[in-house]
Amino acid sequence: MAAALFARQAGPEEMQKMQQVFADLDAKYPRDAAIRNAHAEFLWETGDRNRAVKTWREAEKIDPNNGAVLDHLGGSAVADGEIQQAAEYYARAIHSTPDNADYHFRYANVVFLFRHDLHDTTHPDSDSRIAEALHHFAEAVRLQPLNAEYARAFAETFYSVPQPDWHTALQAWQHLYDISTEKDFALVNIARVHMKLGNKPEARAALARVQDPKFTRMKGRLSERIETE
Repeated sequence: MAAALFARQAGPEEMQKMQQVFADLDAKYPRDAAIRNAHAEFLWETGDRNRAVKTWREAEKIDPNNGAVLDHLGGSAVADGEIQQAAEYYARAIHSTPDNADYHFRYANVVFLFRHDLHDTTHPDSDSRIAEALHHFAEAVRLQPLNAEYARAFAETFYSVPQPDWHTALQAWQHLYDISTEKDFALVNIARVHMKLGNKPEARAALARVQDPKFTRMKGRLSERIETE
């Protein structure tokens, strides 16, 4: 019902009725974390974010291992700039539901983007956090192999790894090429990785297949590098 109301952009009166439905459900099923989670999602979408977070925390107390609740709390922590807390919530979500690609992806994003702020005893430097992000991007791709957003994030992360496995990176970019509509973008990066591996003929061949005019300058620079480096 809530989804239907949002879909047709219902007015305040109908939204208020829906709020009462959730309140009645909370009262009738006080130990149901799924109902609290749905209520919190509704509150978040209507802009009542403080009450949404409060309701998610109530759901967490009911079921501390509810992946959906932990994932939402991670997202709300990111929105509030509480990065350490967000990483902890996302890590718990993964632990509770390890086969959920979305949880792996969101955790990897936070760890990668805020790697300089997430040092601890097990991750003493940013490089160790990048390696962790790469692992979870890989898991997201393994679990959702046709998700181009996940495939691109995984492939791009290799450029930030101190000692990247360029053979695995090449496979990652080839996979993106196979599933994505951004063929030329993938081809440019396939050429770059072939250069890293010293495969000049393969790099030239990949660039020769790039047709989109927006890659003309990049294609020219890479072609020059292939011949001079």
